[in-house]
Amino acid sequence: MSRVLVIACGALFVALSSFGQECRITTTMRVLNKHGMSNLSLTPEQLSATIGSGSAKVVSVTQGPKPVTIMLLDISSSTKEVWGQSVMAAKQIAAGTGGGVDVVVFRERILDHASGQEATNKLLDRWATEKTSVGGTALYDSLIEVASAAKNPNTALVVISDGGDNASRNSSDQTVKLFLNNGWPTVFGLVLDYAHDHTHREYFKKIVAGTGGLVAYPSSASKVAQAANELLAEINAPFTITLQASQPVLKPEKLKIEVVGQDGKPSHGTEVAHVAEITRCDAAPPTSTN
Repeated sequence: MSRVLVIACGALFVALSSFGQECRITTTMRVLNKHGMSNLSLTPEQLSATIGSGSAKVVSVTQGPKPVTIMLLDISSSTKEVWGQSVMAAKQIAAGTGGGVDVVVFRERILDHASGQEATNKLLDRWATEKTSVGGTALYDSLIEVASAAKNPNTALVVISDGGDNASRNSSDQTVKLFLNNGWPTVFGLVLDYAHDHTHREYFKKIVAGTGGLVAYPSSASKVAQAANELLAEINAPFTITLQASQPVLKPEKLKIEVVGQDGKPSHGTEVAHVAEITRCDAAPPTSTN
């Protein structure tokens, strides 16, 4: 499987109430070892962080709960040659979710949706025999609609598509901005574009990179099941990390987190998917009036 790991942003941020208060940032990250498996044993001492030009201390890192998974399944005409693999991958991911699953089918708009394991399976069985039809692909707008309606902050959005978009009102850059400003869920992708060229990859990757996710590009139909399994393992193994910044975050700043060895140097063979840009500090705890 060809996999792209991106440094990205998908945290819940609330406004800093005053300039002089302590700035802490809580976000999620995913760490993979050289074998592509999630690293489930990390301590704050193993992590090095910077925010913009300033330093940041890792206060805590804990394994987070498995997220609710919402799949977005693209049935536009450009997915005609991969529709069978798309449905199979969606069933595979649905079966492996640990925090609950929903599914949305879209083209130029959202066509159908289901919530819960049983309803999701029935929807996928029903749509498996449908034929793709001529029409636009509103991938970005569909993502925005689903993300804005997500009730659980611990949610992962999983797009199964060829990655193209030719019908959205919003661009990929505008979509990233909306996700960052609203603290919307992390986006993951299983991009089945092996039947076509790869011209759409960079645009969709911006959204994944802006929200803290990962994207997999299986090279053929025979690689889809393996790619779905590996992506699912990554989705289900998030870490919650809390950082203390050396100064308040008053504008978007780049965040860099690395796993380091005892010598303080980056650990080779370990890749971290984490926030690329943060916008604010966490809300300060309420002050007691007693």
